Amino acid sequence: MSEYRNSNVYEATGDSLKEYLAKVFTKMGIALFVTGVTAFVVYLNIAQGGFMANVLSNGFALIVLFIAQFGVCIAISAGLTRMNQTTCTTLFYVYAMLTGITFSTLFIAYGFTTVFASFGFTAVMFFACAIIGHTTNVDLSKFSGLLMGGLIALVIASLVSMFVPSLRNSLVISYIGILVFLGLTAWDMQRIKAYYYQTTGTEIQGNLAVYGAFQLYLDFINIFLYVLRILGRNSNRN
Repeated sequence: MSEYRNSNVYEATGDSLKEYLAKVFTKMGIALFVTGVTAFVVYLNIAQGGFMANVLSNGFALIVLFIAQFGVCIAISAGLTRMNQTTCTTLFYVYAMLTGITFSTLFIAYGFTTVFASFGFTAVMFFACAIIGHTTNVDLSKFSGLLMGGLIALVIASLVSMFVPSLRNSLVISYIGILVFLGLTAWDMQRIKAYYYQTTGTEIQGNLAVYGAFQLYLDFINIFLYVLRILGRNSNRN
């Protein structure tokens, strides 16, 4: 991918690229903030015996919540060329809020110390890989097949673990999951740069900034969940 190796192109558009990346990470940061605040507020409601305690203990309500998340995810991906940037961004933040609702129970399951420690570890690993993806001259799309294969294997293993206790209790899936999503983070970062170069001066570039933020947000969330599972297991053993 020549856009990563051509220094003349990079220097000519570097300032604009920095602004574009700043927009992507700002939107991602806001989404993480929305998720965190929502999770904490819902947790407080649950702790006080509020109505969210009944909602999250209702199996049907949980199914509706997950379907809503999936629907918003599909809407963002499918509407990139049709929706305006405001609508796309709003859907992204709605997804972040829905994720926060489901994450509210993490404080109960793992405790504040483990949750915050997991967030810190995740942030360090995530930004390290994002920097690698931004600065490397290696075309990471060469590894896309391996990364997508690993992602599919993770999904299958997670489904199988629901019925196989030994696999469910193992942390192997978590370690593999971290590696896969760290790789995806670097690749997604490189793809975001590609979006910028390929759509400079077009209206869709704003939507792609939102989509790039959404991709990085999902990478971060998945890394966080795997790290939380590992640290949570270790803290329970101590």
